[in-house]
Amino acid sequence: MKKILLLAAVAFSVSTVAFAQTKEVVDAVEQAPAPIDWKFQNHDFNTVVMGPTADATFEFTNNTDVPVTITEAKPSCGCTTPDWTKTPILPGETGWVKASYGTDGRPGYFKKSIKVAFDNGEKTTLYISGTVVTEKNEKESDLKK
Repeated sequence: MKKILLLAAVAFSVSTVAFAQTKEVVDAVEQAPAPIDWKFQNHDFNTVVMGPTADATFEFTNNTDVPVTITEAKPSCGCTTPDWTKTPILPGETGWVKASYGTDGRPGYFKKSIKVAFDNGEKTTLYISGTVVTEKNEKESDLKK
């Protein structure tokens, strides 16, 4: 009986220590800044007039200790054109990705994405959305009829 109680006490002590260490690790991870810190990852244009491109620029900060480079910015379709910082972004510096959606001949709601990859393995998906109208005073509700 003493062996069972001793074994239970040891098991309880070990599990308590293991949990405390796990919680400390989790707390440290939660407090660490993201390696690539985006100001925002979604942009809603709301309503845009058909014709000119709808452009959104997404900015980020490099929180790593080494320069990073964007290796790819892949749009979800041909109606969206990406552009991005082509030079290495030094630690603490900012870079950008621009998404340009071609509105001409595309009335109605849209939601598009750009998948961004960095040379350090980080990946992010950025989103743009909105509703293209043919006239300035046209409303979204008119398109749903």
